[in-house]
Amino acid sequence: MPSKDRSKEPPPTAEAPPVASKAPGADTEWPKLLARVVEGIVTAELHEFEDNVMEFLDAAGANAYATLVWICARIIGAAFLLTGLVLFLGIFLQWWAAFGLVGVIVIAVGAISSLRRNPPRRRSRR
Repeated sequence: MPSKDRSKEPPPTAEAPPVASKAPGADTEWPKLLARVVEGIVTAELHEFEDNVMEFLDAAGANAYATLVWICARIIGAAFLLTGLVLFLGIFLQWWAAFGLVGVIVIAVGAISSLRRNPPRRRSRR
């Protein structure tokens, strides 16, 4: 399909802006103007809401990533501490006894810490 040569066409003529005193129905323009104002306000609020939501999601993602790194660091650190404890106890005890003792200690510490965090709740009589 051949392209049109637009260089030979005359430029579009610019129409003069309408003047309020010359407008045939000035009262008919108010609904359009009001709709434009409301549309502008709603559009601005939606853009601001979108910016706030994106900022919140970025912060939530950063917090989740930091929490994941913190949890992984604690797990790795605990694994090294337990390994060191088992190796230390392995000097004095047989290996099966060292592993068993460390396992019992870990379970006991976990049970005690869970009791301290969640005291038994009393049921209301209502």
